[in-house]
Amino acid sequence: MKTMRLAAMIAVALAVCLGGCRKSPREIERPEKIVSWRQVIYDSSTYANLARLWKEYYEVYPSEDAYGNWMYAARYAGDPEYPSLLAKGLEIYPVNPIILYLAGNEKCSRQDNLEGLQLLEKAAALDPSSTDPWFALAGVYLSQGDREKSDAALRRLLASGVISDAVMDFNYNMIASLDTNGILITNGDNDTYPGWILTRIIRFRPDVNIVNRSLLNTRWYPGVIVGEGVPPFVTQAEMESLEVEMAVDVKKARAGEIPEDRVMLVGDRLVVRIIEAAGRAGRPVYFACTLSDNQMVRGYRTQGRALGLVTLVTSPERPYGVQLQKLFRTWASGFRTAGLDSWQLRAAKETRADRMLVRNYAAALHRLIDRVEEAGPAVQLSLFRWYRDHLVGVLPMEMANETDKMWCGTGRPEEIREWCKRLGLPQ
Repeated sequence: MKTMRLAAMIAVALAVCLGGCRKSPREIERPEKIVSWRQVIYDSSTYANLARLWKEYYEVYPSEDAYGNWMYAARYAGDPEYPSLLAKGLEIYPVNPIILYLAGNEKCSRQDNLEGLQLLEKAAALDPSSTDPWFALAGVYLSQGDREKSDAALRRLLASGVISDAVMDFNYNMIASLDTNGILITNGDNDTYPGWILTRIIRFRPDVNIVNRSLLNTRWYPGVIVGEGVPPFVTQAEMESLEVEMAVDVKKARAGEIPEDRVMLVGDRLVVRIIEAAGRAGRPVYFACTLSDNQMVRGYRTQGRALGLVTLVTSPERPYGVQLQKLFRTWASGFRTAGLDSWQLRAAKETRADRMLVRNYAAALHRLIDRVEEAGPAVQLSLFRWYRDHLVGVLPMEMANETDKMWCGTGRPEEIREWCKRLGLPQ
């Protein structure tokens, strides 16, 4: 009898293991919720790990929420199976807002805007509290020439509060740094949507055009921004020619005939044309400090004028010193700082997108420190106080230490030297 009982116990144990040897539900913890890069940013390996954890969680606790988080992480991880897994998820969970949003984005990225639009609108209708679909819809409506609906989507984003004060203030401060009728070339979501809201919805500096570098790679966007006041810079025939040129360069790079960094996307080719057209029209063009670096960007930045959070890349109409004096006054007394001073930002983790964005203030001060010294003690003190009052405490330790040291040295006003002394920094 005992032998039979023992054999039965072994059989049960083997059956459990052969059934997959999965972790016990008690051993599976719910992973971190995945949110947009607009809010939290990790590297691809972290997202790959999060995707694995959500997959394991889904296998034990299958649900539409778990699948949605898995897909969100897989998207940012660059999982090659993401499109097929997402399509499968849409079949299983056809009314899940996260999956609908991701599927709508996937369709729109392939220029299938009609089906993508339907999925995004369905996601927004199913979960009115979700803001992700409205970011995408603002762009899709714009692509259809429906400015009214695009602006309505931006109003929803503004009312939701999903864009933090620190991000809104950063965009305000960039735009405040521009001369009249400036054109600001931006890069991604956190330096574009807030700028659109400020110039189009709040009507702060409506003379400024925000031009998104990434969207310039689409066929529809050049026409939209020309309609908004950007000087004409490309015809349809020229656009097709640029696409052919890029395809030829891509082919040469793959064959090893030219370096990969010599391949210019259509969007970057159009940035060059915008700069040229704006120069002829007497309009200043600026690069946002958030622009991702490549040969084209680097070339213009090297030749341009650093003006804090932006770089002027068209021929200047005034002496550099005059422009800097205006910038220093604007920075010290006109920049918005409520977001920088908020407990939400100061308590946030370093992986928060707004914590990363505000590092650009310190980087800009480093680029301008020689000019600040030349401007005299009054300018040094005003910008130092701004740094001390608003930026200390929100920078990563290494950057904070380097920026603290930057302020210390010979020829500084007494107030700065005393501050350096209290910190134990060389004067």
